[in-house]
Amino acid sequence: MTAKERILKAMRGEIADHVPVSPDISVMVPDRLAGRPFYEIHLDGREHNGWTSATHSEAYVSAVKYFNMDGFYMYGGLKEIRPEGAPEFMTTIKDVPEGKLAERICRTEKGDISEKEIYFKDEPPWRLEKPVKNLEEDFEKLQLLMGRGGWKWEKQFNDRGRMGDNGIYMGMVPVFQDWWFFYREGGFEQMFMDFMMEPQFMERVHEFWMEWVLANVRAMIEAKPDIIMLGGSSASLSVSSPQIFRKYELPFIKEATRICKEHDTISHLHICGKSWQLVEMVAEETDLMSMEPLEEPPCGNVDLKEAKRRVGNKLCIKGNINTTEFMLNATAKEVEEKSKRLIDEAAMDGGFILSTGDQCGRDTPDENLFKMVEVAKTYGRY
Repeated sequence: MTAKERILKAMRGEIADHVPVSPDISVMVPDRLAGRPFYEIHLDGREHNGWTSATHSEAYVSAVKYFNMDGFYMYGGLKEIRPEGAPEFMTTIKDVPEGKLAERICRTEKGDISEKEIYFKDEPPWRLEKPVKNLEEDFEKLQLLMGRGGWKWEKQFNDRGRMGDNGIYMGMVPVFQDWWFFYREGGFEQMFMDFMMEPQFMERVHEFWMEWVLANVRAMIEAKPDIIMLGGSSASLSVSSPQIFRKYELPFIKEATRICKEHDTISHLHICGKSWQLVEMVAEETDLMSMEPLEEPPCGNVDLKEAKRRVGNKLCIKGNINTTEFMLNATAKEVEEKSKRLIDEAAMDGGFILSTGDQCGRDTPDENLFKMVEVAKTYGRY
């Protein structure tokens, strides 16, 4: 089987040739392997030392091939077709001691909105300033930036072939809390204050987002990715609550997964941190087919063996070796033992992808990632 075939089998609850293995290396590990300042890769990268990493997405593909793992490509998307003269961000790049500072400004008929993002030499980028600062005024400007309906996207993913058979190509859309956190100045505290203090206004924001995101889901399905991924890091119960999830996320997940099922497209949900109550909720109340990373303590609260027993007949489960401590500091032998245990606990009858919790750190030893892959290909054979 190819890596793509192997993952798709598992995500449909079926048995592959061996347990698919896809540690979450996301950003930091591929950028480290590329051997250049991270800001070059994310802003203006180019080929270096044989790595075809002109962009971070290509650095990820190179890393997938290096580890001989099964890839999850989530770096593309559909280009939106904007009306002529529509507002857009204009970017200025400045050198700063930490690396590069991107200052962006968008001029609308209702005034300007701005954001700032810093690009480091050896760390992922970080947003220093977000555009929605004054809730009602800046949301009006954001709507002008995004458009007020009738959204259109190109019919094809321009990087659709980049992953090839080395893994799956995912069309990714954000859940509401991820989307609002991305634009709203003030972090999680301000976002949750919006929910509590301005519930009627936030219902309007949510209604606008629902219209936009479901249009995006339909456009992505038409462009035929391998799966649709719903990105939900900010919905984690490490910061949010089941009540907020039920109000703002569940209606969307129900509708998005229904649309995916109607078009025979796999739906996959990412919620890191503590998530067990949400795992049960989406398994029981939606058409979701797969979920990750089902993190174990201390970062999460999911027992993979129990998850397999409780929801393994409804969801493909992907996870869940701790990244913040274990993958960074364990020996390769300890990684081998843990990988075997998870295969024993969750791989029976298929529907399991051996992985880590949320994103391996930059300095995760290569030998630990190689060992995960080795165990899946040998001990994890069906």
